[in-house]
Amino acid sequence: MTQPRAKFRAPSPVPLPAWRATALWAVVTLGLVVMMAQAWRAQVERGPFLRDQGALRYLRHFALPAQRGPILDRSGKALALSVPVQTLWVDPRLFDAQQARWAQIATALGISAATLAARVRGGGSQFAFLARQRAPERAAAVLALHVPGLYSLHEDRRYYPSGSIAAPLLGFTNVDGRGIEGLELAYNAWLQGKAGEETGLRDNLGHPLALLGAARPAQAGRTLTLSIDRNIQYVAYTALASAVQRFQARSGAAVLMNARTGEILAMVSYPSFNPNDRADYRPGLYNNRAVADTFEPGSVMKPFTIAAALDDGSIRPDTTFNVNTNCFRVAHYCIRDDVRHDILDLAQVLKYSSNIGAAKISLRTPPADLYQMLRSVGFGQVSGLGLPGETGGAVPGWQGWDVARRAAMAYGYGLSVTPLQLAAAYAAIANNGIYVQPTLLRRDSGTPLHSQRIMPAATAARLRDWLTGVTRRGGTGFLAAIPGYTVAGKTGTSIMANGKGGFRKHQVNTTFVGFAPAKDPQLVMAVVVREPTQGWRYGGVVAAPVFRVTMSAALHRMGVQPDTSAQTWTATTAEHLTADQERRWAEGAGDAAH
Repeated sequence: MTQPRAKFRAPSPVPLPAWRATALWAVVTLGLVVMMAQAWRAQVERGPFLRDQGALRYLRHFALPAQRGPILDRSGKALALSVPVQTLWVDPRLFDAQQARWAQIATALGISAATLAARVRGGGSQFAFLARQRAPERAAAVLALHVPGLYSLHEDRRYYPSGSIAAPLLGFTNVDGRGIEGLELAYNAWLQGKAGEETGLRDNLGHPLALLGAARPAQAGRTLTLSIDRNIQYVAYTALASAVQRFQARSGAAVLMNARTGEILAMVSYPSFNPNDRADYRPGLYNNRAVADTFEPGSVMKPFTIAAALDDGSIRPDTTFNVNTNCFRVAHYCIRDDVRHDILDLAQVLKYSSNIGAAKISLRTPPADLYQMLRSVGFGQVSGLGLPGETGGAVPGWQGWDVARRAAMAYGYGLSVTPLQLAAAYAAIANNGIYVQPTLLRRDSGTPLHSQRIMPAATAARLRDWLTGVTRRGGTGFLAAIPGYTVAGKTGTSIMANGKGGFRKHQVNTTFVGFAPAKDPQLVMAVVVREPTQGWRYGGVVAAPVFRVTMSAALHRMGVQPDTSAQTWTATTAEHLTADQERRWAEGAGDAAH
């Protein structure tokens, strides 16, 4: 028989040591502490750094272009302003897949398919310009095609309402909105402003998805208000262009300024260019000829010769000169007048533009005194306008003047000047002997930037009186006369040097510089027409009518009242001179040009 099984009993559990539970809780607690420390470090200590690193993976900073400041005339009329445009660009990685639609896109852009392909291939692997600065409506027509990889940027384009009338003065900007010529270059830092920045999201291809706001707003460029009057600028330009075209001249320039404040109301050059059409950008037309072109001025220098001689006592106001000769020989040179006269006083030396009379005056004057007079009125140095390309001309040191140079300097040979310098120098005569620094910025105070007395008021007053004779009957500048106003001025016709010690007989520069009203001068103007080839090539015929037309309009524009003591006769205009009148004028009142 089987024996009963023994009853099984489980072994009694062995009790765990108490330290093991404590160790477990210690490990768990330490882990939590480490995790909390790491969380503290990540969120607090390194939080800003990690957030910035994360943002770099999905946030981008987009440039906010600053709008370029406008350029205004003295009345607030726009001479240059920025208008919104759009630039079309493509991502070649996506755009290449749409080649079947390239012909359609090219047609919408107004270019050939080959040109479009060249632009795409000429860009980078991720970016290529398709069309820069298009009108918004034209860009919208292209974007409406919804071509993958085709995008747009908002930009500004510079627009010049006056076109070619003020182009050499204003200059222009490049396609990126930076000034590269004229006032646009000279005041680029003032006009361009400061670009801003905004933050946004981009996808993995770098395309913008959303904008989160401006991190730094753009600061628009500042407004530049000029002393230029747009209406006077227009009249001066059209009058100058008409003269250059009528006499088939090489070029022309003119400057009209306020004799008391130095404010330049008009500064024109011809030929010019259209700054709104980049196809018309030819380097030969960029020059602001009023400050960049120099020339031997001729007889317009005679008033300063007389001023220097009067001031140092070399002559007296009533001194006369015998000019009754066909040849006044100085060294190896023969000085002549176009019209032979007898005894001339100082007023007549200016009225008839006598080279012989001016030479005799200069030979009585210490050369240092004449040199100092020429330098004090601004010749041989830049004006301070800060315009690109401005030149100071040349006045050689008096120590090197021989007797022939002393005589030639008296009637405008042996030195070079600019139209702006002539206007500023004559403004000193008009302004009672005080030279004022020219400026292109509007002067609300009515006072000049800088002024300096360069001749006694009595000398300036005599010159003003004598220069009125130039524009009266029988004077070389009678075509500059303005009905209702007394006009003072001087003509000049200088034969051009050939670079070999001689002159080009048939190539001349013609000039007229004057101011009005002569009794109380307000405005002064210099006109230079270079190398006229048709008609009577004298400053009184070519340049004086430009002065008359422009000065007349400027006097009315500026509200200058007519002078009750002015001559009442009306000068015959150059446009209506008959051949017989031209012949008699040239024989009886032509500029001395030799």
